Amino acid sequence: MDMKAIVCTKLGEPNLLEIQEIEKPNIAENEVLIKVEAAGVNFPDALLVQGKYQIVMDPPFTPGNEVCGFVEEVGKKVNIPIGTKVIGIPPVGGFAEYVAVNENLVIPVKNTFDSLAGASLPINYGTSYYALKRRANAKSGETLLVLGASGGIGTSTIQLAKVMGLNTICAVGSKEKADYVKSLGADEIVRYDQVDLKETVKELTSGKGVDIVIDPVGGETTEQALRATAFNGRLLVIGFANGSIPKISLNLTLVKGVSIVGVWWGRWTNTAPNETAEDFQELISFIENDKLKIVPKNNYKLEETSVALENFLTRKNIGKTVISI
Repeated sequence: MDMKAIVCTKLGEPNLLEIQEIEKPNIAENEVLIKVEAAGVNFPDALLVQGKYQIVMDPPFTPGNEVCGFVEEVGKKVNIPIGTKVIGIPPVGGFAEYVAVNENLVIPVKNTFDSLAGASLPINYGTSYYALKRRANAKSGETLLVLGASGGIGTSTIQLAKVMGLNTICAVGSKEKADYVKSLGADEIVRYDQVDLKETVKELTSGKGVDIVIDPVGGETTEQALRATAFNGRLLVIGFANGSIPKISLNLTLVKGVSIVGVWWGRWTNTAPNETAEDFQELISFIENDKLKIVPKNNYKLEETSVALENFLTRKNIGKTVISI
């Protein structure tokens, strides 16, 4: 049986992607076949099809590594019942009507769980929660500076920070983005296109600086944020959406006692499956107990995938993006 899927036949710009009828995946004995209702879209997806991600794949392949849907078929070693609603985290293959996923990367949820929220949860919220909880060891009452605050990582961080009792200062580059992050609960907003980031953050913290920086952006902003940290602060490096990798003056880490901490959630999940499962159950609990409400801002059709990815590369994207399938 065939299915519709987005296929990268040649590394390059997202407009080279094709929607094709391809064979539905065959599953291994430890896999489930998910009928996909929604798939999350992330900046690394755009990098992957360009051949610029940490892992370079040879075409043809279908991008997409977070989905939500129903189990249609299971391998002989799998105990998940057919018909169960699940969140799946395939390495690739998510931008399709069906995807095969290892049972260890499948999270059962209630049948009433919103599919768009489910497809939004793993990468952005998983990364942000891992960053705050396990890499920053964030404590209630601390102050957090979020760079690129209107993107997927930024918006998930704002929401989780509120759940965890953190104060947020959010850096954005336009009024539209400022209005959006304010609607998510940002305590303070810095328009870094209008004011000096370091000086403004210092003013907002009465000269102390912030305890934690979440940085999915890179570029020149990273060092400005580092200079705006408090003594014993933590700068968490999540990505380089700006396109350039910053060169940090390491003497700043000495004089400010600052820790620069890398956050590669995907690799950590492979090394700590029990802790990963614990974090997901906590995130799902936040949603079920109305502490966290995930409403993706952008919802595309499968045939619009290239447009969704292009908006990441041109930095037009605001909030979380999903594809309905």
